[in-house]
Amino acid sequence: MALKPDRDYAEVTDISQYWSDLTAQNTQEKGGIACVETQGSGVALDDTTNVVQYAASASGAVPKGVLLQDINPPLSATRDYKNFHNMEVRPGDKVTLLRKGWLVTDMISGTPVVGGNAYVGVSGLISATSGTSSARIGRWETTLDADGFAKVYVDI
Repeated sequence: MALKPDRDYAEVTDISQYWSDLTAQNTQEKGGIACVETQGSGVALDDTTNVVQYAASASGAVPKGVLLQDINPPLSATRDYKNFHNMEVRPGDKVTLLRKGWLVTDMISGTPVVGGNAYVGVSGLISATSGTSSARIGRWETTLDADGFAKVYVDI
């Protein structure tokens, strides 16, 4: 589990992005920071070139929001169905991204300090330390608890 149920984002989400199908065979947990893979021009609503993924490198990555859904590849083309009860999506599907608000996640790199800045980290992690050219995405509201979760306020 990468997100705890306590969160508040007051309807400031983005549903105009698609998850990368380049990671088609990899399951991705919700709660990490999704970054631009490719982006459309102009309004680009419902444009399949608006693609996000967990960035392999934080350097220069452009954050779009925190992933609020699990990404699971299909097990079989004929016998497998999406689990709509937990908002599961497939690679290449539209995803919901948190742009502004707070949530509790364990997708964390480093040791958060209350009031400290939160940055884009590698592989979707939210970093407590600034790396080379890593973008700021918000601030830490709590330190790590016993299970490795912390509250982060996101403002992208």
